[in-house]
Parts: sequence; C-alpha cells; structure tokens
Amino acid sequence: MIYVVDLPPQGEPRAWFAFDAADLERKRVTMGAATGESCIYWNEAQAVGAFEGNDPRIAAKEHWRARRALYEQLVALEVLADDC
Repeated sequence: MIYVVDLPPQGEPRAWFAFDAADLERKRVTMGAATGESCIYWNEAQAVGAFEGNDPRIAAKEHWRARRALYEQLVALEVLADDC
C-alpha cells in the first residue's frame, strides 16, 4: 500500500492511497495534475512514521491539518486504531 498526502498551495491537505505504483500513476492522472507538494510514503511504516513526526514536510505545528488527513486515512485503512 502506498500512502499520499497532497499539500496544495491553497485549500486543505488531502490524503489518499494506492495499491501499487501502477495504481498510483492511474490515480494521479485521474485526479489531475496536483499543484503543490505531494508526500508519498511507500509503505505503512513510512506513513505511520510521518504521522508521528518523522517527516519534516508535515511535522511542524502549522501542518497539523496534513497530519490529521494522514491520520484519518490510516484509521480508515485500519493501520491505526481510533481509540482515543
């Protein structure tokens, strides 16, 4: 599973996933060319690490919405439990 967080210059960050590299490319084409930065995590461990603060692109306080979007995606895919 590949996890992606899009960081548009304006608007809310969006988290989504792809099953593999081919699916990633299909979805990127389908969704249109993204403006801004995309954070791509190639596996569950990288995605969880990013949520926990290991990716400086989304670790700062001002990027809490990006971390929240990633968290919600990880919970939806049952990678993390939402038992807080």
